Amino acid sequence: MDEYTLEIDSLRRTLARLRVEEAAPPLIDEYETELRILVALYEAADRTLDALDGDAGLARALAALGFGAWDLTNVYAFVYEVAMEVNTEGRDLAALIGEMDFPALMLTAADGRRT
Repeated sequence: MDEYTLEIDSLRRTLARLRVEEAAPPLIDEYETELRILVALYEAADRTLDALDGDAGLARALAALGFGAWDLTNVYAFVYEVAMEVNTEGRDLAALIGEMDFPALMLTAADGRRT
């Protein structure tokens, strides 16, 4: 298990405990939102990591953007940074993360750095 999976599992356990203890609904909502965002970030990083099979230029793009070698930690860092900069316009951040094409965004950002 990687550190992201461990963090997600820990958050799930905390959320389950809060529900059993009948914690205040706003607190439960806050943890649910955090969990949805973390899961969306992890899934997006995992999909982006797998995209290397289709485009070898992704590893070069990630490095050119200053994130280093092609691994889960560095891809996650890219996904996280891009996701935190997105204007949600009132939409659910986790849903937006799921819709974003991070490999394309990575290539576009790297191309922008070269010009």
